[in-house]
Amino acid sequence: MLLEMKGIVKRFGHVEALRGVDFHVEKAEIVGLVGDNGAGKSTLVKIIAGVYQPDAGQMFFEGEPVVFRHPSEARARGIEIVYQHLALIDLLGIDRNIFLGREPIKKIGPFKVLDKEKMEKEAGRILQEIGLKRIRSPQEKVAKLSGGERQSVAIARAMHFKAKLLIL
Repeated sequence: MLLEMKGIVKRFGHVEALRGVDFHVEKAEIVGLVGDNGAGKSTLVKIIAGVYQPDAGQMFFEGEPVVFRHPSEARARGIEIVYQHLALIDLLGIDRNIFLGREPIKKIGPFKVLDKEKMEKEAGRILQEIGLKRIRSPQEKVAKLSGGERQSVAIARAMHFKAKLLIL
């Protein structure tokens, strides 16, 4: 079992957004989470991502009990989320967006600087891997991309960081 959630409860004041939710995902399984507006889908995803913590219930990742108190803790375990708004910055290149918040650093003497060459090379490799052939350069600005290409960049970011669980 990759992810298992048992009896998850989340309240916002007097509003109970999730009441006793059980949810699980096996390795290599594709799951569609559907429901009406306000049903709690986004709240559940945010608990998995470490944005919110449950008020009650248990969560297990790869068989171990977990409580993610911050999104970085979920990412460190291999959970990547591609949100509907994609979290991309139009004015930056594809390479910079793929590494956003996790930029590779190299040392030049006593200084630490962005390893732009590594970002460009790795981004180019990833773009080839996922089949984005129309893009001429990994440094192309995200603002120039179509909606589908933008989503592909967000997915490429998750793939590069070796997501064990990818939530779209």
